[in-house]
Formats: sequence, structure tokens, C-alpha cells
Amino acid sequence: MWTMFVWVSEGITSLYESIAIQNCLNYVRGTPFLPMLLRLLGVKVGKNVYLDTADITEFDCVSIGDNSELNSFSGPQTHLFEDRIMKIGEVKIGSHVTVHCRSIVLYNAEVADQTLLGPLTLVMKGEKIPTQSAWIGSPAQPWVAG
Repeated sequence: MWTMFVWVSEGITSLYESIAIQNCLNYVRGTPFLPMLLRLLGVKVGKNVYLDTADITEFDCVSIGDNSELNSFSGPQTHLFEDRIMKIGEVKIGSHVTVHCRSIVLYNAEVADQTLLGPLTLVMKGEKIPTQSAWIGSPAQPWVAG
């Protein structure tokens, strides 16, 4: 928690959140320009991706497949502090995935193609969400219509 790597990472995140998001990226949420700008920062973003959130850190650890959507206040969380140790991992979101509002995918998790994450869903670290499924809740559980 007190290493130079953590300080630099948190410094970059603070600058990104206070300058880039506030002065630029918030104004292009939901447009084709946000995926283009995030690609410049190193995020792997597929074609026809709808992003209504700019809440992405550790840009090189995030990949989003074609025709997916991340709605407002949702996103990949590529790091956590556990027992005062910063742990970073990749977040992979497949193609044709819908991530509803205020849903989070933690590090080392993978959301397979054609999947729906309902509102306020938390995909736990290391979890693999199978293809063609719907999930909801915290932690994420299969969404059973009823």
C-alpha cells in the first residue's frame, strides 16, 4: 500500500478522474467518441460498443468485445486493496454483453458472450460468467424469471 508503484498508480487514477473524466470524457459518454478515446489510453474496445461510463482504470487490463454496452455508473474494477496489498487483474467482457446501471465486474473475472448483468450486480473476482446467461445481485447469481 505504501510502495512507489501504488502511489504512481493512484496518482494516475486521480489525474484521470479529476481532469480527463471531468473535463472531457463525461461530455462524450454514450457517443462513439468515448470508445475511441479509451482506445487511445490502451483499453481494448471492440466495434459498436456503447459506453455510458468512463470509470475505467488500469486501461491495459480491460477488454470489451464487439456490440457490448456498459451503462451509467457501471464498469470493470481492475484493482482492489486486500489486507493493505493492491491486487490488479484483467477484466474481460465478451461480445454482445449488456452491463446494466451500477454493476461492477471485479478483477480476474470474465463475462462471456451474449450475457446480461442486471442492475446493481457484482461479479466477484475470478468469477467466470457463462455465455448466453443472465445474472443479477451482489454477488451475481443466475437471473430466474418469475
